Amino acid sequence: MPTATEITPLTDLAVGDKIVLKRNLNHPVHMKQVACDPRNGSSTMFVRDPDVEELLGTTTIIERRSIPAIPGVGLWGSREEKTLVRLANGFWYDCATGLQYGSGATLIERV
Repeated sequence: MPTATEITPLTDLAVGDKIVLKRNLNHPVHMKQVACDPRNGSSTMFVRDPDVEELLGTTTIIERRSIPAIPGVGLWGSREEKTLVRLANGFWYDCATGLQYGSGATLIERV
């Protein structure tokens, strides 16, 4: 099973394509805090929650958007070029990583 960083780019996805929607089990929202040795610098740490199911289901892409790159100039920062797809749940997903745009709590993969 590939992790979020090992997902192949999904740049050729188009409206109408079916994809698999999963929880990103490496995201803190799907982890639980447990006690740990305070000599590690903290009294708690995050670990994967074995009760969280990864698979959410299969869905269809309803929209695709290309965001152009903007070079950094003056006080304004730069922005990399991105290709995003939107699912019926209303969330956008980055085609380069498969991660939910702006969150990373869920991810998409090819069927």
